[in-house]
Amino acid sequence: LLFTAQILAQDNTEPKLELPRTLIKISPFQFMLQTLELSIEAFNKTYSKSFNASVGFRSGSEMYDDGSGASLELGYRKYVSPMKYRMGSKRESYSGIYYNLYLRSEYFEGKVNDYYYYSTTPERFTEKILSIAPGFTIGYQRAIWNVLTLDIYAGGGVKFSDIEYIGTVPTDYEP
Repeated sequence: LLFTAQILAQDNTEPKLELPRTLIKISPFQFMLQTLELSIEAFNKTYSKSFNASVGFRSGSEMYDDGSGASLELGYRKYVSPMKYRMGSKRESYSGIYYNLYLRSEYFEGKVNDYYYYSTTPERFTEKILSIAPGFTIGYQRAIWNVLTLDIYAGGGVKFSDIEYIGTVPTDYEP
């Protein structure tokens, strides 16, 4: 009696794709808000936690004649399980589910032309907005090809704003 069996061994080779401990990101959706936002995410050695910092520069707004601003965000991410290596049919990636606690601050200064109000002498005034927003998000991050990171998240927070007006503001103006 002859018995044959085919045994498939698991491949224990190291992944070819190595996730760097620090990721630098640009958010393309911020361009729609006329903002350039750069972020950095620094992982711990086990890829189970990370610290995030983002800085943004805004160069205008549709609601103002002239406007500019800046933003700063600091965050702490905890991954449900560490970022894991995954090998698909054609591509390698790292991915993980996380929760994020963050604190965001924004400053914006815009000049308003009183063309919405029918006046013989239109007033022009400046609006300065400073806000602080603590928040929480839950998300999924996937790093592909060492250059592309997909980050999908949902969450929210509370925004505290202080608005200062410089110049004559119409009595019926609503920001």
